[in-house]
Amino acid sequence: MPELLRLSPFDLFIDPLLNLQDSRLRALLAYWTAKRAGRPMPARADVSPADIVSHLPTIFLIDVAPPAVQPTDFQVRLMGTALNEMFEADYTGRTLDQGMSEKAAATLAKVLGIVCQLHRPLRIHGMLPYTAGKETPEIEAVFLPLSVNGSEVQMAMGELVKRASA
Repeated sequence: MPELLRLSPFDLFIDPLLNLQDSRLRALLAYWTAKRAGRPMPARADVSPADIVSHLPTIFLIDVAPPAVQPTDFQVRLMGTALNEMFEADYTGRTLDQGMSEKAAATLAKVLGIVCQLHRPLRIHGMLPYTAGKETPEIEAVFLPLSVNGSEVQMAMGELVKRASA
């Protein structure tokens, strides 16, 4: 098994093989794959909230501005209600550098940048410390590129879930 890329300084790992453990994430990836229809990625218009109602609380949409490398190049368009509760904040309308720590924003920008450059989904998993003094949950997430014109990533859709305790 290839070694996973660690997102320092966090105990989060990138899994390019998409070894998704959570059935909800596998279902969202299958939906995204079906909407691709042979293209590198589906367009945002191909994705209908009505098709993924059960996922909406844990879904996020992030607008991408070229060159897609800095936290300011990514703006949160939507965060599901369960994510707002988990993070005790709603980042909707904010760029990654607004409200997140510098390290967290840089780490998330790194993951999104890879998705944008490679035009392919990525999985991350591990421990996500987001509030000092709070429980550090184990999470799993999938990041999926979306386009408008079929060739450039202009948005990332994803889902983040807490992993069940063993």
